[in-house]
Amino acid sequence: MYKILIIEDEAPARKKLKRFIAEVCGAYTIVAELETVEDTKTFLKQALEIDIIFSDIQLRDGNIFEVYNTITLNCPIIFATAYNAFLINAFEANGIEYLLKPYSLERFSKAWNKFIRLHKTNPVNNNQLMETIHQLLKNNQSVSKSYKNQFAIKMASETYFLKTESIVYFQADNGIICAFDTMNKRHVMPQATLKEIEVFLDPQKFFRINRSESVQRQYINKIKRYNKNTLSIHLNAGQKTLKTSQSKTSDFNNWLDL
Repeated sequence: MYKILIIEDEAPARKKLKRFIAEVCGAYTIVAELETVEDTKTFLKQALEIDIIFSDIQLRDGNIFEVYNTITLNCPIIFATAYNAFLINAFEANGIEYLLKPYSLERFSKAWNKFIRLHKTNPVNNNQLMETIHQLLKNNQSVSKSYKNQFAIKMASETYFLKTESIVYFQADNGIICAFDTMNKRHVMPQATLKEIEVFLDPQKFFRINRSESVQRQYINKIKRYNKNTLSIHLNAGQKTLKTSQSKTSDFNNWLDL
């Protein structure tokens, strides 16, 4: 009986995933279906036995690597995502397969069969299983990961290019995403959500401090305690001040190595 954890914030994707699991696995139980980074963090802190995790990457409240980079797991992960920018992250976080949506049952079956082969190498000792996984994945370390160094901004009469290095922060407002540069100039982005933009950004440089704003590290001049669980962030020589949400403050401090 395989114990499976599903981390996916889109209901149709969860439904498809569960249908494929039923097709390839005869004896299993789904221990939980999680939709957010915060719920995943809370759940994985419990001492629960899990054989395999099926995980999306970009969830409604952030990037799942906020969890995997801080919590040590002893089980493999099969990633299922619409984005191909996180291959190295996936392999470093116990990933054994990387399914790009929309994936077929045949592709899913190959991923599941890889898990079965690895599990059979030592079905009792998960630590040894992970050593086997990392050994098998060494060849994948040459996979390059690229992020956008500029965004194409389309106007009525022209298209111009905004350098990523000049973006101080992104802000979402009523379905419109804007980037603000070092001159505090506002640029309307072609993407509809911060989630779409984040796949193009280096997570070492950008961090989503709340539901609607993401900042670039190099423009953070100082941070101050705003209240018990919130920080004020002073950006770009004091031209702009933003605040973390209560749920993001701790992760933000970790991101800054504080």
